Amino acid sequence: MCYAIPGKIILIDGKFVTLEYFGEKRKARNEFYDIAIGEYVYAQGGFIVQKIEESEALPLLEIWKEVFVVLKERDLRLVSEPKTLYQTANAKRQQVLGNSCCVHGIIEFSNYCVNDCLYCGIRKSNSKVKRYRMSIEEILAATKDAVSRLGFKAIVFQSGECPYYTDEMLIDLVKSARALGILVTMSVGERSIESYKKMYDSGARSVLIRFETSNKKVFGKIKPESDFDKRINLIKALRDMGYLVMTGFLIGLPGQTEQDTMEDIKLTGELQTEMFSFGPFLPHPETPLKAEKSPSLEMCLNTIARARIMFPESKIVVTTAIETLEKNNGAKAGLMAGANSLMVNITPEKYRCCYEIYPERACNDVKVEDRIKYVINLLNSLGRAPTDIGI
Repeated sequence: MCYAIPGKIILIDGKFVTLEYFGEKRKARNEFYDIAIGEYVYAQGGFIVQKIEESEALPLLEIWKEVFVVLKERDLRLVSEPKTLYQTANAKRQQVLGNSCCVHGIIEFSNYCVNDCLYCGIRKSNSKVKRYRMSIEEILAATKDAVSRLGFKAIVFQSGECPYYTDEMLIDLVKSARALGILVTMSVGERSIESYKKMYDSGARSVLIRFETSNKKVFGKIKPESDFDKRINLIKALRDMGYLVMTGFLIGLPGQTEQDTMEDIKLTGELQTEMFSFGPFLPHPETPLKAEKSPSLEMCLNTIARARIMFPESKIVVTTAIETLEKNNGAKAGLMAGANSLMVNITPEKYRCCYEIYPERACNDVKVEDRIKYVINLLNSLGRAPTDIGI
């Protein structure tokens, strides 16, 4: 299954192009290719990530055409008359963004971290976690498999804050991954502006970096080695550099109020975020917050719905943490509350269980092929097209 639909170029205006999909028009930025009107491309996150020959594109579009129509009709049938908060949010999602649901792969390539955040299971003080670092060659082997065999067009490369990986190593990773025709998202924490600029110049176009909470007092308690203003300024600098920013927060942190959550949503939107990434605080037994309680699923769904209503054009991911909080229904409930994105963990199995940011993480013991099958079936049942068709 490919997580993108080929689009036909019908207009070029500098770096911006207009693509046509089954009569729908979407805009995307082109920074990597020589293109012409009438050619076919793949777009992810609003960027053209790959050209495709017409002879290859047309059969794919023929297959997608019938499926796409069926999914749109199903999505429309499932959008209820807005009566509840969730129904209102889901209707707004459908009205503004249609039935598109982007599906990204994520490779967690190291669980070493120099920080000692109170909520995180891979904090440096946790001596019980089994540490690992993937080599650049291992990361690229997993990436090539995800692209060629599994069909991914967008991959997040995530680690703890691990200085073992030099700028040169990350540049090599970005260049090699970008050459495969994918949207490259880096999630490597607080590195220097110069480091992120080098990755951008090498082809990275998206970054995932959360601020965790907009409450400075709570931030200071849970991230004692970090500075709130420095982190926010880094996010803004990355946005201004041209990155698509994915950011967000934790729901239900100790000391956090409902008003704090609303301020978290507001800040996420004000940062001109491409994707909202937030999930419940899940206490880890090897952290100082082990005795604290997790928030309810209802609190998480309310946050998704409010974020959708406040920022209708945003992409909102159903995080694995939400699926961990409610393993049987978390993903579906999140999508029906207004979310429109999912991530599939494609970290090699021998490392996956070691990225233990919180305990008993959903899907750790599920083969990636089975996880993909579940995601595709879930999206089909809800009438969502498992693709990112631009902005």
